Amino acid sequence: MAIEALVDSRLDASRQLVEALLKRRAPLLAAYWEYREEVDRWTLNLVPDCPEHERVLLNEAVELMVQAPYRTAFSLSDPSVDGRQIPRAKALGAYIRLEPYVGRRIDTTFTGGEYFDSVVPVYFRADLMTHLSVA
Repeated sequence: MAIEALVDSRLDASRQLVEALLKRRAPLLAAYWEYREEVDRWTLNLVPDCPEHERVLLNEAVELMVQAPYRTAFSLSDPSVDGRQIPRAKALGAYIRLEPYVGRRIDTTFTGGEYFDSVVPVYFRADLMTHLSVA
């Protein structure tokens, strides 16, 4: 099955959402789009900095996403706030080696004990990007 392309407008809206969350000091560790073949769609993973802050991040994200431009850019099933994604976010952050990484699609990767079929990074907190080198 061919993997659906992530539309630029959704990537731009997710960048704006991340900026708005960071401005609010939301507990955001990482944000990335991941194609999930089992549901045949892209999901925006918003990863809290710890499992205990999952509800706080969820509330902040929902409060923003009911406003323009997010409510027209995303469907209700697009975003996911999940503290269980922390190990995956850490593995992906350690894997990324080039700047700028935002919007660069990563296909079929196994790193840090995690498998990624298709991922488009949006944001990773600086401490996850310790191995980053400028290209």
